[in-house]
Amino acid sequence: MANNPTRGNVEMGNGSDAVWQAALDWLMLMHEGELDDAGHRELHAWLAASPTHREAFREAERLWTLTGLVPPKDK
Repeated sequence: MANNPTRGNVEMGNGSDAVWQAALDWLMLMHEGELDDAGHRELHAWLAASPTHREAFREAERLWTLTGLVPPKDK
């Protein structure tokens, strides 16, 4: 995966803003189809690393859906 959201954000320890930004970055990569198998493994590892990561990712997904940026699953 060419663009790893955790590099330069979460690993630098910039706090909750960095976790939120990483969650948004992962979500965008996922929905843009930019994650290969290795990218999906990295995302799952990032999510497994911390409850804060999972919470931020779930919230990002919720907001993404509420704003209508996610196409229906049947497309």
